[in-house]
Amino acid sequence: MRVPFLLLATVLWGALAAPASAFTLLTLDKEATFYSDPSRASGIAEIRVGRDRALAERRDPRCPATSRIRISSYYQNRFVGNPEMELPCERWSKGAEGYVYRDPTGAAAGIRTIRYGRDGLTIRAASPGHIPVVGPVGFVHVRFSVGETRYFVRFHNFSRNDPRAVVSPRPSRAAALGEAAFWDTLLGDAHRASESLRLLRQASAANPRDGRSLFLAGMMHLYRYEIVVPDPRFVSTAGKREILASTVAFDRAVPLLWDGVVGDSRAGGFAAAATYKKGIAFGDPNEVARGIDAMNRATDDNPLFNGFIPFGAGPIAAPDSPAYATILHLLDDVFPTVFGECGSNAEICFNDGLAPHNLEGTLLLFGDLYAKAGRVEDAETSYSTAAAAGENSGWSPAFIARARTLAATAAERAALYNDEDPRNDPPFTDLGGVGNCAYCHNR
Repeated sequence: MRVPFLLLATVLWGALAAPASAFTLLTLDKEATFYSDPSRASGIAEIRVGRDRALAERRDPRCPATSRIRISSYYQNRFVGNPEMELPCERWSKGAEGYVYRDPTGAAAGIRTIRYGRDGLTIRAASPGHIPVVGPVGFVHVRFSVGETRYFVRFHNFSRNDPRAVVSPRPSRAAALGEAAFWDTLLGDAHRASESLRLLRQASAANPRDGRSLFLAGMMHLYRYEIVVPDPRFVSTAGKREILASTVAFDRAVPLLWDGVVGDSRAGGFAAAATYKKGIAFGDPNEVARGIDAMNRATDDNPLFNGFIPFGAGPIAAPDSPAYATILHLLDDVFPTVFGECGSNAEICFNDGLAPHNLEGTLLLFGDLYAKAGRVEDAETSYSTAAAAGENSGWSPAFIARARTLAATAAERAALYNDEDPRNDPPFTDLGGVGNCAYCHNR
């Protein structure tokens, strides 16, 4: 039995134990300050979100309702901070503008106050109880839940990011609305790609140091590229435009978010993938080589997350090529060595982050990779596991059906990948023209 089978079984157990649930990302007028005193291992967190559209309707957090919170940060490529904790429901009261949580003792994760109403969400936490956010960090992630309603807030742009203070100033309105439109599109809630790009371009034009807006613009162009280019070996003019625009945005974004040592190392991984795809699209072997080198460096920087980036070569590289040998090495040898960290990084490995079906999509991709390698049994297991996990987590019925079909036809797919005619190779993660992003990010 190969190690990947054990990996798949462990992943499936994690999926069945923790079904995915929906979330809403808050973006409007968000700002945060995190202070820490390294000598005392203490700190303070002050978080605010403005009149975001998602707060127009609220759930009552008072007893017998259940509310939960987690403040974490992406530090040295891992999520750190307090675990998600339940807030005592008796600490909530109804106020004139919404609901107020007060606990001077900070018994739950150091949370002292929360104000939750139509006009916004504010959170204050302090030690003891609160695990300080200590910079430099890649980003800060706040998760606040009332019943089944979950709110996420992400902070990526910082005016200060050091061991004593992490400060994220309020983004422009264009940046906030552009981010909201980006996630509406990626989650499959509404098709707002063009609107998102217009707003993100407006935000980065007004503030050239807004790395987050530039990064999201690069990702949106990459998303649109995947829609119009289901098979990267055959790239249309529209596809070339999208991948070129993606690399231009990433080239500006990455230095603002990741300097090779400090920041969000994931940014370099996505940029490397875009560079590689651009090289393939334009038939430029030098750009292809540059992209491969960048993907390898990104994987060295962050094996747990960026280890997935070289899989972008899967649809193009021949099964007996050195590039494909690298892919199989990652699957068979590298991933098992880092998988043990997934238990404390469910946002990366499972469905607890901004990809509500990350697990199912990953297993679908693994199935294609195994099929192209001629490892039919591994492919069947991976496709079937994706379908089983998806049935538990509320994955799209169409995606579940497709995963079942792929499992049933794994042998036929493997034969097509390995015959003498590369033109008949089935497209990877072929889910019916919705693009590769959909299988992980669509609700």
